[in-house]
Amino acid sequence: MKKKPGVFNLILLSMVCMSTVTVAGDFVYRPETALSGPIADQLRWTASWEPHITSNVQQAGETSLVGGLSWKPMNHVAVASQFKQVSKGANANSNESRAYITLELNGKTGPFTLAVRNRSEYRMKEGKDNYWRYRARFKIKFPKIGTVAPFLYEEVFYEFGDRDELNGNEAGIGAGLPLGDRIGLVVDLRYRQSKSDGRWGNGDINLLTVLKYSF
Repeated sequence: MKKKPGVFNLILLSMVCMSTVTVAGDFVYRPETALSGPIADQLRWTASWEPHITSNVQQAGETSLVGGLSWKPMNHVAVASQFKQVSKGANANSNESRAYITLELNGKTGPFTLAVRNRSEYRMKEGKDNYWRYRARFKIKFPKIGTVAPFLYEEVFYEFGDRDELNGNEAGIGAGLPLGDRIGLVVDLRYRQSKSDGRWGNGDINLLTVLKYSF
């Protein structure tokens, strides 16, 4: 009797598929530090800091600061309201402020957890018109391998305003693991492609390492 492919084989296949994508863009390393703490029952404050490390002069020196609230009214529902400030660095076009609200629904299907995240964000760039963007992400969380929790996801971006079009796509793989009672690490490798002037670019590879601390 043939064995069913395990979680490791599924992740390996996904990595191979991503590696075969023709990438002429940039590699960006994004080490993020994320903090959270309780305010009331099921309500928490959140804060994070994320620099971008890359040779691309348009992204070099970019840093993001995020703060907000997260609320989990039910086991399968999570809501967040946050504000993000992006400092683009000396060679970028403009800095950006971004306010957004997120709704995520999740549930188990056999050994897997499926999560659908919907996010609406209002983007305010210096010297440019403000506009809304909608993001929809579908994520699969696989059974743990020891203490490691692997996942896959796909996200699409729709921009309203002058463009009013689907103008972004992101696919990623990663895993999370605890480092202690209140601290954990998430490693996330993603390929992101954007549309500019009606044409899709080659995209960038982003490697995120998120160090999470819960008070």
